[in-house]
Amino acid sequence: MKTSSSLVFGIGLVVAGSLLASGVALAADAPFSGQAAAGQQSKKPLELEADGVAFGMSSDQVARLYDRWWDRHFVAKYRKANPGPKTRELDYQLEEQKKVLRRVWSFDGRSATHDKAEFREEFAHNNHESMSSTKVLRRGSGPEGKAVSYTRRFFFFQDKLWKVYDEYRLESQGPLGADFKEAAERVVASLGPSAKRTRGATSQQETVTLDAGSSRVRVVKLAADRVAVVRADAALAKAVLDSRVKNAPRPEPALDEDTQAALR
Repeated sequence: MKTSSSLVFGIGLVVAGSLLASGVALAADAPFSGQAAAGQQSKKPLELEADGVAFGMSSDQVARLYDRWWDRHFVAKYRKANPGPKTRELDYQLEEQKKVLRRVWSFDGRSATHDKAEFREEFAHNNHESMSSTKVLRRGSGPEGKAVSYTRRFFFFQDKLWKVYDEYRLESQGPLGADFKEAAERVVASLGPSAKRTRGATSQQETVTLDAGSSRVRVVKLAADRVAVVRADAALAKAVLDSRVKNAPRPEPALDEDTQAALR
């Protein structure tokens, strides 16, 4: 659907704030308050920032949900623009932004880029797994409420959303604090007393894993100043892991002694 300057009058939505010029969405999830930053526990669980996002959604459903989200956040830009070339430029920017989550990467073969990425442990090849990603913003803690940019990755299995992977840069006024320990503490606090620490899969990265009933949450240390918060649906995660075991490549047969001798 092509968007024009009439969007300003046709969308009766509350504008949460202007969009950054780089085209980054403003997250609607509640920021940590100054008290939470100081260590006060919150019983409110971590939420996906766009209302309506749920595990099991298809990649197209996720993209269409974000379409409406982008429409809302572009309202402020259209209100400031004069009709004509500027609104046509905004039309183009909005259309391009809506294409981002429609670029779905299928892990059906080897990829030098993704196989060396920090999230390389989050997927398997040739198992009907795929991923899309976008840049978003989340308000930080503290009196200034600084908004921080982070990358959100959606992981799908048989085109069903089963995992959300958020990459944050750690900073004192950010939503997760200044270091990995503080980030883990804030996630644990936000999930409430029902979430229990549990053993996660073997990983080369330092990880805190939490069983939150229908979901599993991990806090992964990417670097001294960066962290990932990973949330997965427990039932779909089991289906993914079972399928990985079933579709794992068979080991190649060992070479006989004569062949080994010839290769020496």
